[in-house]
Amino acid sequence: MKQSFKQSFQKLPLGLPLTASGIATIATIFAGKKIHTACGAVWGVLSILHGLQHAGKLKHDAEAAIGRTARKAAGTAESISLHAFLAGTDIASYLPGRVRVYNLALAGNEKLAEQVTSFIRSFDGVEDAVVSLPTGSLLITYEPETLRKNPHLANVEAFIREHAKIH
Repeated sequence: MKQSFKQSFQKLPLGLPLTASGIATIATIFAGKKIHTACGAVWGVLSILHGLQHAGKLKHDAEAAIGRTARKAAGTAESISLHAFLAGTDIASYLPGRVRVYNLALAGNEKLAEQVTSFIRSFDGVEDAVVSLPTGSLLITYEPETLRKNPHLANVEAFIREHAKIH
């Protein structure tokens, strides 16, 4: 397999030549101006190349770390607990029979959105639950009288009513 110049350069260890040219530059301080200048120029060029290699490696390592973190976060968001989900939920508006909440965990997360809407739709009295993936908004429509027959859901509705930003 043929390697490009860039690939070859990236793998070339510059530590030894850099060290040798640095020692040669120091050793030629009294040997003569032309030799000393030439050794210094080689040392300077190798230093620049070494810096470029190091910057490329740092960029590669950072991109790999960001990718690992993003994959881990996506996996976590798909299996978020109910308590963590509720803790990150902002109650935007409430009218009897209609509630809008926001949760950033829903933004762009189709799998979590499906899990949440299926869970909410499973309750008697809930007419629909719709997530807007771009915004993380969840609109829940329900029949208030039917929903309030379940004392736990009646308490949830009372909590939402008290904590909604818009009534």
